[in-house]
Amino acid sequence: MIDKKSNFYIPKKILITGGCGFIGSNFINYVLESHSSISIVNIDALTYAGNLENVKRASQRSNYSFVKANICDFDLICQIIKEHSVDTVINFAAESHVDRSIS
Repeated sequence: MIDKKSNFYIPKKILITGGCGFIGSNFINYVLESHSSISIVNIDALTYAGNLENVKRASQRSNYSFVKANICDFDLICQIIKEHSVDTVINFAAESHVDRSIS
């Protein structure tokens, strides 16, 4: 949706991938605390980098939902996008900690 006053795009339903990791979870918590009109669907495979504790505050909100899934599952991701009427996707999914990338 385009805000007519500011001419900025304002999402209604965001799909976040890797939302249980450090960066993704902080983004989710920020958005939900500062923009109550936005809903978030969080997809995370919960590998070594993902932790549900990171989104504990978010999980208590009605405009948040979590799906344990791998982003490589194309059909499932398409199904989630359709079921939740997602209009924006932000990818935070990764398989590398900063410590590993330095090595």
